[in-house]
Amino acid sequence: MSDRIFFNPGDSIANINDYQEAVRKGQLWKNAKEIDDLVIAKGADDKDYAIFYAKDALPESHKSHPNAYEVKKKI
Repeated sequence: MSDRIFFNPGDSIANINDYQEAVRKGQLWKNAKEIDDLVIAKGADDKDYAIFYAKDALPESHKSHPNAYEVKKKI
């Protein structure tokens, strides 16, 4: 998957350095909160995977210069 999406890093639910662990925690969070819009994403310079609510995505033109992330999995 090569989707690029923009987020404020402070909006992440979690930052985890292992992809499988990020997916597991994302699924647990999804089940606990009964939500359908989580994404596992990786920043261009980051070694960690971040979990975000998809609804928190920002447009590329947002004035706070959000960071670009590559979506690895939609949960």
